[in-house]
Amino acid sequence: MGHNPSLNGAGLPRLPLDLHRYEKNIAIFWSVLILSSGILPIVGYFALHYGTDLELNIVLAPFLGFTGVTSIFSLIKRSWELTKKDSNCRPLGQQSRWGLDFFGWNFLFGFIALTMLISLGIGLEVLRAVSLPLSVLVFYVCLELLLAQALMAAGVRAPLRISSVAKGQVLRPGSYVIVEDVVAVDGGQGQGFRRAWNERYEASRAMRTHLRKMDLMWAGSGMVLVAVVVGVVFGAEEREVGYAVGWSLPWVWAGTMAYITTQLSKAMLIKEAREQQHAGV
Repeated sequence: MGHNPSLNGAGLPRLPLDLHRYEKNIAIFWSVLILSSGILPIVGYFALHYGTDLELNIVLAPFLGFTGVTSIFSLIKRSWELTKKDSNCRPLGQQSRWGLDFFGWNFLFGFIALTMLISLGIGLEVLRAVSLPLSVLVFYVCLELLLAQALMAAGVRAPLRISSVAKGQVLRPGSYVIVEDVVAVDGGQGQGFRRAWNERYEASRAMRTHLRKMDLMWAGSGMVLVAVVVGVVFGAEEREVGYAVGWSLPWVWAGTMAYITTQLSKAMLIKEAREQQHAGV
């Protein structure tokens, strides 16, 4: 039997993704994100608050405003990629040109909610409220991951279209949807990746188990993070302590979890290959 280029070494559908080609773009993207949503809000606040006599709302506005501008740019960019006439990254089976993927809708609603929270905090000069946007975002995503697992365990089918999972189909882990949408749109891999990702998921029991564990691991640890941040923000006597923790600790958590996920994913690939060998593939 000749070699099938669409299969990997374990005989499973190959994922058309070469991260090495996108290392520079990935590095730039995350650098800008961490700078705008982590470093600048903290450094800018302390520099202006203790170095000038400006009011709190004036101190916070430029740096948190910059965070909003970068978010708007990302939202518009990925929305255009999904809705333009010749788009090749829409969810599989989605007929409407104007429909976003599930990550896109989350991005939109999350942006609106966080903008309202930040605007309210700046307008009323409530530093504790302005300390919580990242934690609110983490809570929102983790709640969805837990809900996905609860519905899967109960055998509930998709109540609405969730990216390539059509209404009425069997639900999939939240991490499956996030990876599909982010790689297809933001990673520029298009529907080719969506199809390969679906085929790999259906063919690999190890991958299905792994993604369910990822949902629980990220959601569980994320809820603990939120509890810690909220406790510090409202429990610390100095409100600046809560502000610094609120804008920094979520990034420490995300980086740590990303590293752990990478290591567990590598272990999953080894297990996946062994399972295929034992199955006689």
